[in-house]
Amino acid sequence: MKNILIIEDSKTINNILKKELTLLGFNITQAFTLKEAKEALSQKKFQLIILDLHLPDGEGSELIANIQSLTKTKVVVLTSSQDTELREELFQYGILDYIVKDTNFLYSITEIVKIIHTITKKNKDKILVIDDSKFILKQIKTILEPRNYTVHTALTAKTAVEKLQKESYQLIILDMELPDMHGLELLEFIRRDVRFLSIPIIVLSGTSTPEIVRDVLKNGANDFLKKPYVFEEFILKVDLWVDYFKKEKELEEKTFKLQFMNENLERLVYEEVEKNRKKDKMMFSQSRHAQMGEMIAMIAHQWRQPLNAISVATSVIEFRVESGQFNKDDAKKVTSKIQSYVKYLSNTIDDFRNFFKPEKEKRVTDFEKVLHTVFSLVQHTLEQKNIKLEKRVDSLEDFLAHENELVQVVLNIIKNAQDILLENNIKNPTITLEIEGSKLSITDNGGGIPLNIKDEIFDPYVSTKNEKNGTGLGLYMAKMIIEEHSHGKIYVENVDNGAKFTIEMPGYKDEHENE
Repeated sequence: MKNILIIEDSKTINNILKKELTLLGFNITQAFTLKEAKEALSQKKFQLIILDLHLPDGEGSELIANIQSLTKTKVVVLTSSQDTELREELFQYGILDYIVKDTNFLYSITEIVKIIHTITKKNKDKILVIDDSKFILKQIKTILEPRNYTVHTALTAKTAVEKLQKESYQLIILDMELPDMHGLELLEFIRRDVRFLSIPIIVLSGTSTPEIVRDVLKNGANDFLKKPYVFEEFILKVDLWVDYFKKEKELEEKTFKLQFMNENLERLVYEEVEKNRKKDKMMFSQSRHAQMGEMIAMIAHQWRQPLNAISVATSVIEFRVESGQFNKDDAKKVTSKIQSYVKYLSNTIDDFRNFFKPEKEKRVTDFEKVLHTVFSLVQHTLEQKNIKLEKRVDSLEDFLAHENELVQVVLNIIKNAQDILLENNIKNPTITLEIEGSKLSITDNGGGIPLNIKDEIFDPYVSTKNEKNGTGLGLYMAKMIIEEHSHGKIYVENVDNGAKFTIEMPGYKDEHENE
């Protein structure tokens, strides 16, 4: 629906309607007289006409009689007249609604908008009308089809049952007098089939004694209307029961989903936990691989000097042997130096092997032991880069942890600090580690963390480095290790000219009590 024609002699009402409907995206044409309305209808096709019955130059009802199909061109009457007979006559023609203008005109606009939503919905609701009168069937189709209903008809009970087997309906309208079966028998038959239990049924009957109404409702009908019925009442009841059916279906679906969730909650939670576990495992692996690369670079860096020294020592031996100056004492001195270099290389391998060795169980440790391992791995590299590494111990307290995991966390923070200090060309670059009980603080003077990422620094794939040098997983895994694996805390703050990371571990006694 695109084009709407408003025929209303009141400029105020006409303009208000135009404004409201234009906001909903419709093309609005205004007419203030019968003549203007006829001219507009001759020039353009309209899907909806909002019509005032009393116009300065004639009666608006003349237009309704001239419209060929009220299914294609729908009409809403908007009038101040309370003419009951005219109202019923217009409904027989197939108007959508008869709205009486009153002081609360905003409510009238709401009613018009509601009607527009009904007739513009894509999915049409299906209604099965069972009646032996062709006149009644045609009359009902005339009333309901303009309201966006699909109306199927059946003259006999047999035809009705065949259609019920093939189609899904949102409402059944049933006459009591059928040529091949009484309406009550058909009603009982329909309600015995579990497929049709929830479909609302409105019964039409020429008689309405208390006994008949009782029998109809007792046998499964939802409503009862006596012929001849008031058209507007009929339409309201149809709309009501179709809406009721759809809401019941929605409620059934939601209830089913809720029951499914309740019955499968444990499995769904397990599946979700497994997904997260696999995701974290993948991220941990990515982080581990990145750190392995950094470790290999450290090994290469730390091995370079002793390997050079061994190379020099072998060259000295070769030179002195060739010149005849090599004696027993010289041999002892040179081999002693070579052995010390080899021992250094072997110790370096042990340090890195222990770092990557998985630990099955937590053990009692403290931050002094953790930093001893960390220093053996990074001190030489930091010295080569002229970065000062300071350690202060205020007090020591034992705690339970996977020591290698803590070493990984501390190494990651120190490596990040190293990169920032070098990137920002900091004078007198310093990394300070302070131990207080079971708490470790790591502070640098690299300028601090940018405020735009500070609150997300522990999120996955957030990095202070450029894409080439950072994965954004190191601090995320640090948080996982400290808070998920060890039940501790890790947080960061900007202090003075740098960043301060703090790791708090639960004391060994506290951890033991929790267990």
